Amino acid sequence: MSEYQRYEFMTVDRPLTQAELAKVNALSSHIEATLTHALIEYHWGDFKHDSMTVLRDFFDGFLYWANWGSPHFALRFPHGVLPADLIDNYDCDDFVTFMKSPRCDILDLHFSEIESPDQWVEYELGSLIGIRDELMNGDLRALYIAWLASQRFIVGDDVEECDNEEEEEEAKLRGTPAVPPDFGNLTEAQLALAALLQVPQELLSAVARHSRSAPSSLKDDFVAWVELLPQDRRSDYLVRLARNESGLSRLLVKELRELGLSKTKRPLEEGELVPYTTLLAESKAVKEMLEREKSERERQERLRHLQDIHDHQEVHWQQINQLLVRSSSSGYDEATHLLVELRNAAEQFNESQNFQARFGAWIQGYLRRPALLQRLRKRGFAVPGA
Repeated sequence: MSEYQRYEFMTVDRPLTQAELAKVNALSSHIEATLTHALIEYHWGDFKHDSMTVLRDFFDGFLYWANWGSPHFALRFPHGVLPADLIDNYDCDDFVTFMKSPRCDILDLHFSEIESPDQWVEYELGSLIGIRDELMNGDLRALYIAWLASQRFIVGDDVEECDNEEEEEEAKLRGTPAVPPDFGNLTEAQLALAALLQVPQELLSAVARHSRSAPSSLKDDFVAWVELLPQDRRSDYLVRLARNESGLSRLLVKELRELGLSKTKRPLEEGELVPYTTLLAESKAVKEMLEREKSERERQERLRHLQDIHDHQEVHWQQINQLLVRSSSSGYDEATHLLVELRNAAEQFNESQNFQARFGAWIQGYLRRPALLQRLRKRGFAVPGA
């Protein structure tokens, strides 16, 4: 495949109207569109329209990726649902932007510098769209993942130490967001975002070590909170409801929760500020630990396998003889593999001498099988006449 590009759009709050669907279908001859979803794939050529304009006019979510990488993920929100200073504490350069307009707000994650992974991976907007609800409910873990991804290009993987420790620490903390709570229990959508932006597991694990547990959720008491709304605000919401304003319920819930929180005077706990360079150093230690654990699991699995071979070696000798009845290449290959496993098991349990004696007697019956003998010699078996 010389080129592949995939553009995907999705609605959440409401389906498209028939008139809107007609406009969406007219965007490209490669488009497949329904009232809630649109997919455009190119093996040659390119999408001729601005994706952010299409998102703003018709949809709630957008995902682009190509076979060379360059992931682009964006979400549309009703204006005012998310705080205006949403990304002010995140030094993400131009990789993450938050565009506000009277009609809607768009959170845009554009990582054109990310190359495709070594193995082919297909990304789908459906696995990511849950982040939209999470952000509107105040869960900023996805935003922190995007910040981690951006630091790979802003800071790099290797950071030189500064002579002045205070100056170095100030530089590290500038634009560093607080670690969100419950980072050790990422949602499926957040894990999908980490995969899209190629944030490694060891870095996520390093962040989780600095993340406090999730706070107990405040029970929504909308009946009581509505009474806190001034009369003019209630009237305003009713008029906008009559006009079928999109996303109005989100705005109302946000305002009611703010009123409820102010009444309970519940303090907001700030997360820890951890420099990216610290997280990067810790992630390398985590990676070494994970590799050791993986190596130990593989070693234990190998020992269990060899134990099984040792306990059932008579069955394997019978299988070897049955395989050789066919005198076929595949039979020779499988028989050679089983002999190697028997030899490995004998070495593991200090029975190599017994194996060699049995092998020496067994091979006498197959000295007229040159194809088999050739395979055995390549695997280091002592074959007569070699």
